[in-house]
Amino acid sequence: MLKPIYASAEHEVIVSEYMNLMISFVQETSSNNKYQNFLEVVNEIIDYHNRYGEDMFAENWNDWLLVLPINLSVCCNGYFAALETKRNAESLRTYKVLLDRYLEELVESLSKLKFKND
Repeated sequence: MLKPIYASAEHEVIVSEYMNLMISFVQETSSNNKYQNFLEVVNEIIDYHNRYGEDMFAENWNDWLLVLPINLSVCCNGYFAALETKRNAESLRTYKVLLDRYLEELVESLSKLKFKND
């Protein structure tokens, strides 16, 4: 998996905890083949995030901070929707609720990060 570009150690901790939780939920609910396909999409999102950061200026600081978590959330929710059956619906919906709550906290934490031009 590609390594995202982070603005700071704090940014890395905030986002990587969410990513690790999300990826562990996906891995737990997927066959190896589907999991690998999911990781390919995650890599595309990380690549977009990293390239978006190349042109980052203070004006779009908040946009850049949210590119990764928001796109990963949408990706994961779509993935879980595609996997859902009567048999696994309850567990997938539980994972979605947990990830949504974590995302809310993540966005709040990211909103407190300040742009530093070193």
